[in-house]
Amino acid sequence: MVTSVQASVPAVTPEASFADALRQAIARRGLALNRIRTHLADRGLQVGVATLSTWQSGRRVPREDSLATVTALEELLEVPPGWLTVRIPPPRTEPDTQPYAVVDYAETLTRLLDRLRRDAHGRSRNVTVLEEVHVDAERSARTRRVCQSVVAVQPVDRLIIAHQGEPGCDAERLALRALSGCRTGRIARSAEAGALLGELLLDRVLAVGETAVVRYEVEDRNRLPSTDYQRFSEWGGTHYVLEVQFDRAALPVRVYEIRRGHTLGPNLVHRELMLTPDGRVHTIEPSAAPGTVGIAWEWD
Repeated sequence: MVTSVQASVPAVTPEASFADALRQAIARRGLALNRIRTHLADRGLQVGVATLSTWQSGRRVPREDSLATVTALEELLEVPPGWLTVRIPPPRTEPDTQPYAVVDYAETLTRLLDRLRRDAHGRSRNVTVLEEVHVDAERSARTRRVCQSVVAVQPVDRLIIAHQGEPGCDAERLALRALSGCRTGRIARSAEAGALLGELLLDRVLAVGETAVVRYEVEDRNRLPSTDYQRFSEWGGTHYVLEVQFDRAALPVRVYEIRRGHTLGPNLVHRELMLTPDGRVHTIEPSAAPGTVGIAWEWD
């Protein structure tokens, strides 16, 4: 399923800069910058008129710690979610900056990416991700099913999906399957890391600012016990919902929400969660920061 930016928004081209889009959106709503500042302050977001002025003039662009403000601006200015966010240029990095830097097996994923298509990395951003992980009676995280909406920041015709199994798993027993809005492309695996990197091919090439919704699942047939599930994000800004469904024959004794800046880093959030009577638990992050969001559990 592919959609375009709504026709009711300001008439700017997909290639328009953040400053041009913001300026036209403000003009369309007829709001003065001090009014915008007040509206944002009412939402607990402190941003000065001078900062808003530099954003719309193009002298500066929002940083990653301003994503919540940009999201609030999209709502205030009545443009679709992601319409401004997608136009924020990526931060300047060194040419050899490694993809997947928020995970401990980044080097492995980068090698797998080179076996697929390196230039496909980073061409889209997640807008929303709804993920459901099923843990079976053998305490194994057997399947994860995902509904994911993305917006193109460069022309893109595929998504790259990463997954790592439990320590000691057989990577050949990990499978990626497209369900709707895409089809499964090439798969690369690492036996050492127990990891998979796969392509989901879109229906067509998305232009900058266009969106797509895909559904897919990852199956792990290793039947190894699991004690946590974490999803990583390199860029942040995603509305993320994670639900874990446990088999009622094998329920954990404690469950926690965890958030980290890196898979090997300390817990930035470690909060106990409550299971529902039918063995489900979830966490919601309206605008995930770069790093990981997940759920961990104890069996005994």
